[in-house]
Amino acid sequence: MAPRLIYLFAVSNPENVGDGLYTDVYQHWQIAYLTKEIGLSHGLRLWDLKGVEYFWGSLHPIVLVILFFVTGSTDIVLARIQSLAFGSLGVVLIFHLCQRYWNLSVAVAATVFAAIAPTSVFNDASGMLEPMGVSLSLLGIWLLPKRSLGAGIAWGLATAARPEAWLSSPGLVLASFLRRATVRRWFLMLLGFVSVMAAQMAFLNARTGNPIYPLYWNYLANAGGLWMKPLIASQQSARPWFVALWAMATLGLLTTLWRRPRSYLLLLYGFGSCALVFGLFGLTAFITEWYPWRWMMWILAFPYDFAALLVAIGLFVIVPRYVGREIRQRTWLMAGALLVGVQLTWIPIEAAYTSTASAWNTDVATGRYIASIFGQPDYRGGTLNLPPPDHPAVTYALVHYGGLEGRHLMSQLYDPFYYLPAGYQYADHPATAGTLLQCWLSTTKTSILVMPDDRADYLAYAADHPDWFEMLGRVSDYRWTIEAVHVPAPSPQTCAQSALNARAGGE
Repeated sequence: MAPRLIYLFAVSNPENVGDGLYTDVYQHWQIAYLTKEIGLSHGLRLWDLKGVEYFWGSLHPIVLVILFFVTGSTDIVLARIQSLAFGSLGVVLIFHLCQRYWNLSVAVAATVFAAIAPTSVFNDASGMLEPMGVSLSLLGIWLLPKRSLGAGIAWGLATAARPEAWLSSPGLVLASFLRRATVRRWFLMLLGFVSVMAAQMAFLNARTGNPIYPLYWNYLANAGGLWMKPLIASQQSARPWFVALWAMATLGLLTTLWRRPRSYLLLLYGFGSCALVFGLFGLTAFITEWYPWRWMMWILAFPYDFAALLVAIGLFVIVPRYVGREIRQRTWLMAGALLVGVQLTWIPIEAAYTSTASAWNTDVATGRYIASIFGQPDYRGGTLNLPPPDHPAVTYALVHYGGLEGRHLMSQLYDPFYYLPAGYQYADHPATAGTLLQCWLSTTKTSILVMPDDRADYLAYAADHPDWFEMLGRVSDYRWTIEAVHVPAPSPQTCAQSALNARAGGE
């Protein structure tokens, strides 16, 4: 844990997790914060401004909400400490598993790499979700021999932490039946896993209508390419390399299933995780997420640790077995050289992190600026109406630096056009759409509207009602105009009739 704490507080800016590299961390924080401020008052549910509150899973925001309540703080540092703690747990589990299955030398070498490798430290201290999912999966493997119930629970919780675990956890459950065990132990493992999965799926079904929501949408968005950008030449040229790596990981997976050594569950999880990552890049539309700096990111952090574990097995198990134990000193020298050499990766990692300072400063300045306008007496009693935030760090700045509360924030994601037929525009139906916008702004008590330049419906509506809008400022970096809103409230009957007309596609 020490290297991660040192990096968090002595090397990085604790508030800037890497704005632009790790933007999702602010999105995860936003879900947890708004769940605490708004979601829990609507029953047990998550909340977000961008509508992806259940996309990654439920466990991370729930744990973070608990930390918010316990500490009385909503600082992003808590999210980073949360992932740091789970990452450190993963390091400890790697040591114990390697010592159990091989020997102390393998355990020390693999653990030292996981503890000090720049990619591991950088990612574990980022605030991302992966450390939680990986450590819970490893915890289940460590618990299994004697604590089958706990193993099943850990693997079930892993699915609530990371969508990938929806594939790996059932795989580990099935693979565990290949080992010798009493019927009682198998029953307890299934009881733990099925209980957690049943509760989670019931919760997801109640809130989203889809009991496998994270798996379903991650497949469509990532592997299926629903949200992906167009493919570029450098990404296409990288695909064969990932296909080759996927084939190697799959071969390791199949060989482990065939040979089934005592360590087979750990090896299956490692090879399976690598096959999933490399397969996503090599075989699916997810290749469009590959960029030159992506090698240092969260998705490859555990594959690096697993690769180091395989190298440690080679140096301290396989080589001594065939060459002799007298070579042990040389293998330690080689391991030491590799551990020292890998530290050079700090150079590009720090360069990439340092480059995010500009984006972070812009988001902080934007949050402070909008908050200063909204904080004026004429507006602070209403709602700040925001674009669906592709800049969740701005939301964090609004709260952390601007002093806004979650109840003040409203998302434009679910404006009236979200519920209307595709292609329904204000320009074509100004009377009906205008009434619906008036009803929406009035009902949400919008006092400040942050209007994006690319929202033609909003721009046209404001132009047609100049007495209802007053420009107060401009965020040129994001092409946003800040408008004061003075919309009179229409009658509920007018709103209801306009909604019926619009859904019928008419005026």
